[in-house]
Amino acid sequence: MKELAVIFVFFFGITVISFAQKAENKVVCFKSDMDCANCEKTLTENLKFEKGVKDLKVDHITNTIYVEYKDGKNSDEGFVRAIEKSGYKAEKITPDQYKKILEQAAEEGHLHGSEVHKIRK
Repeated sequence: MKELAVIFVFFFGITVISFAQKAENKVVCFKSDMDCANCEKTLTENLKFEKGVKDLKVDHITNTIYVEYKDGKNSDEGFVRAIEKSGYKAEKITPDQYKKILEQAAEEGHLHGSEVHKIRK
């Protein structure tokens, strides 16, 4: 009976450890070259279906993209390819740089009337 109890505790312990080792979420941020709300919508629609995406923020005013994704389901390079496939630039920046850009935009405000639409290839 003691052996059965030891075996049960051993397997139960392994099960708990394996559930505790869930894949971590990773964050990757990009500076892009969006022009308008339609660019933002295009990127949002294309990126939200990439594997592993947990949170996505695309902003054409600051030209930034924030992606939180499940590690092992995708990679930073995978998102670069997806952004470039959509026809936009994908310059990787750190989460701290991303926060700083958002803070500057909040302080300075923005003008929607200054949007310039580029012809995409």
